[in-house]
Amino acid sequence: MLTSEISQLLNAELVGDPNLNISYINKIEFAIEGEISFIANPLYEKYEETTNASALIVSKEFKLNRDDICYLITEDPYMSFLKILNKFNEENDRMNFGIHHTACIEKSSKINSNTVIGSNVYIGNNCIVGENTVLHPNVVLYDNTIIGDNCIIHAGSVIGSDGFGYVPSENGEWIKIPHIGNVVIEDNVEIGANTTIDRGTIGETRICKGVKIDNLVQIAHNVRINENTVIAGQSAIAGSAVLGKNNILAGQVGIVGHIKTVDNVTILGRSGVSKDITHKGKYYGSPAREYITALKEEAALRQLPKALIEIERLKLEIEKFVNINNEKNI
Repeated sequence: MLTSEISQLLNAELVGDPNLNISYINKIEFAIEGEISFIANPLYEKYEETTNASALIVSKEFKLNRDDICYLITEDPYMSFLKILNKFNEENDRMNFGIHHTACIEKSSKINSNTVIGSNVYIGNNCIVGENTVLHPNVVLYDNTIIGDNCIIHAGSVIGSDGFGYVPSENGEWIKIPHIGNVVIEDNVEIGANTTIDRGTIGETRICKGVKIDNLVQIAHNVRINENTVIAGQSAIAGSAVLGKNNILAGQVGIVGHIKTVDNVTILGRSGVSKDITHKGKYYGSPAREYITALKEEAALRQLPKALIEIERLKLEIEKFVNINNEKNI
């Protein structure tokens, strides 16, 4: 791709050779001749002097120090980098549409156009896969799963398996609860590798549009995750929980069943949410509470050993004082 074409794509000011051919994108410290990189963070400005990249995307405030590099000057270098990254990715994917010969798709399912179905994918009965959706190798869709347009499901993920539902019998055995619902995944959702999403006991488990889910996440039966929520790896959401729009769950967050969060909630790593979150903001801890409150409590806990020593010292002082007064009164 020529630098003149990149300049037009990014609506960028071009300083340098417009006919320079760019073949790849790379990090600035590892880029070689023929590759493009970017500088969006001041911490990386030092690499301008040593990089072997042929072109750099930079901001309007950036000082151009080399005449052997082609510069593309934009309002937002990082967003411009994402745009060119998507462009290169489209070029790479253009020839890869289709269904791998090892995929198994039941005849009652509907696969829309421009999909990518990887090797050893299984798609059960009465499933729907939307347009421009990618199912990477070894993905499993159980019966009645619905996947929207422009979704990406990474390798090894299982969508629509039974939820974890049992009731104890009189003799102590666990009786399985049938799960006859399904999973609905709306448009523009990405699901990481080896993530599992259980179907509803009755009704649906729904992942709304724009949701992004990391690797190794467990989403239980009848959960609803609303628009544009992001969930990091090793998080788990128990049955019938409802997450609001634009929530952020950091790594290893646990959500108990049947609770709700409002929109615009951030839950920090390794937190456990045990009750409804009714106000937007940042939460931390187990049980999760407002971030500032949690920090104050943790700071107080760190002082606890010293406080206990001081309390013991004061107890001894009080006992000594009481004993002295008792002796005077005898």
